[in-house]
Amino acid sequence: MIAQKGRRGGVRSMLVEPYFQVKLGLVFILVNLVFSVLIFGAMTWYVWDMFGALTTYFHLTGQDAGLAMDKLQGPMIVIGLLVLCFVLTTFRFAVSYTHKIYGPLVSINRFLDDAIEGKKPSKLTLREGDQLQDLVGKLNLLMDKGRF
Repeated sequence: MIAQKGRRGGVRSMLVEPYFQVKLGLVFILVNLVFSVLIFGAMTWYVWDMFGALTTYFHLTGQDAGLAMDKLQGPMIVIGLLVLCFVLTTFRFAVSYTHKIYGPLVSINRFLDDAIEGKKPSKLTLREGDQLQDLVGKLNLLMDKGRF
């Protein structure tokens, strides 16, 4: 199997058929988004509760309460950025991994459509790093043996 490079560059080259490809990784993405929102919500509630405890325990009002809130905003910004990085990283890996699965599935589907229509399908080639290499090898072997 000869490795083939993508025809396009950038993000567009990662989306073979965006709707179907994202649908393939949607469960993974949704689970991560739900837990990211839950983690961010829990941390926000915790920091807000800590702020309430500080203002009550130390009887903080006005400017002193503002200073305490300023000290707690730094960790909240860090938590928010970490959650955002996690979501973006998760999305990037989901798109990358589904690209390595869905791209070959599109080629295999075309191959089988040609075989069903009675045409001699062209040999399948995948990019280096694509999944389903063994399946493509077996389909190419069947084609070489004249079974298609």
